[in-house]
Amino acid sequence: MRIALNARHMLTDRLEGVGIVTDEVMGRIARSHPEDQLDYYFDRKYDQRFVHGPNVHPHTVHPVTRLPILIRYWLDHPVRKDVVKQKANVFFSPDGFIPLGMSIPKVSMVHDVAYLRYPEHLQPRIRAFYKKWMPRYLAYTDHIITVSEFSKSEIIAGYNIPADKISVVYNGITDAYKPVSEEQKSTTRERYTSGRPYFVYLGAIHPRKNILTLVRAFEQFKSSHPSDHQLVLAGRASWHTEEVFKSIADSKWKDAIHLPGYIATADATALVASAEAMIYPSLYEGFGLPLVEAMACGVPVICSNVSSLPEVAGNAALLFEPHDVGQLAQHMSSMAKDDSIRHQLAALGNERSQYFSWDKAATQVYEILGRFAKR
Repeated sequence: MRIALNARHMLTDRLEGVGIVTDEVMGRIARSHPEDQLDYYFDRKYDQRFVHGPNVHPHTVHPVTRLPILIRYWLDHPVRKDVVKQKANVFFSPDGFIPLGMSIPKVSMVHDVAYLRYPEHLQPRIRAFYKKWMPRYLAYTDHIITVSEFSKSEIIAGYNIPADKISVVYNGITDAYKPVSEEQKSTTRERYTSGRPYFVYLGAIHPRKNILTLVRAFEQFKSSHPSDHQLVLAGRASWHTEEVFKSIADSKWKDAIHLPGYIATADATALVASAEAMIYPSLYEGFGLPLVEAMACGVPVICSNVSSLPEVAGNAALLFEPHDVGQLAQHMSSMAKDDSIRHQLAALGNERSQYFSWDKAATQVYEILGRFAKR
C-alpha cells in the first residue's frame, strides 16, 4: 500500500495536538509495515526525526500554510498533483483538510468541532474558513476518524454525517509519560517553582481552555488554604489571551503563578510527573491528551465535566462544572490536604491509562486506511 500523508503539523518546535497524533500513529505504521511506501507532505523544512523509516519519502511542498487560503492552495494544487503522480492508494489527513477534486480515496481525522460550538474563540479568517470549507471536506472525504464517542456525536449533529462514515479511535499516551523518581521531582520543582509543590495545566493559553476560571479558583484556594502550593500554566499563548494575562498580573497571588510558555515533550513529561495534580478546566475537548498523560505519570487529575472529558477520565478524576470557581477551589484544597484522595486517584488513573495506547490507535488507523485504499 502507498499512503500519502498531510504531515504539516509535525513541527519541530511546536509539536502539539494534531502533530503529536500524526507523529505517534504514523511512526508506528511506518515501522510496522516496511512493505508499504509512505509519502509525507510537509509545507516547510522538516526535522529528520519525523522521517520514521526508510519506507518514508518526505516531500517539502510550498507555500508555507500560514493562512487559510494557502492551506487550500497547498492541498488542491501542489500536494494533489504529486499524490496523483506518486500513484498513492490512499490519502490520510490528520487535521481533516483534504485535496478536493482528487479521485484517490481520502481518510481524514477530525478531533473536534469546537469551531462550531465556540466560533467566537477563533480569529475571524479562521472562523470563515471552517464555516465555508469544513462541510465540503467532510462531505468529500471517504471516511472520517475521530477521537471520542463525544466527538462522533458532535460531527453527526453538526454536519448530518451518517454514523457509519465515522470511526472512533482513541488517542494513546506517549511512552515518555511515566512516573519519575523523588529526586527528579525535586529537581523539576526547583526549576519551575523554587522547590515548592504545584498544580499544573498543560496546553495552549486560549479562551476555550477556561484558564480564567483556573486562575480565580487558585486565588480562592490560596486565600482560604494557606500553603506553599503554586500554579504552573505551561503552554503557548494563542488567541484572546489579554484578559488571562491581565488577571494574573493583577492577582494578589501572581508570584505563585508561573508561565514557562511552550514546553517540549522532553521537559513536559517531568513537569507533569512532578505535579501534585493536573488541572484541566477546558470548556470543550475532542479528547484531552493531558488527562491521560498525567494518569500515566501517576499524577491525579481534576477536570471539567463537559464534552469528552468525563468519557476519557472515567472514574479516575475529580470533576467540576467548568464555571464553578468554588468547586474547583475545593478540589484543589482536597488534593493539597488529603493524601488518601491523591493516592486513590493516582491508582485509578494508572489503571485508566492502560486503556489508551498509540499501538492500538495505529493498528486501528492502518486497518481503516487499508479498507479504503484504492488497489
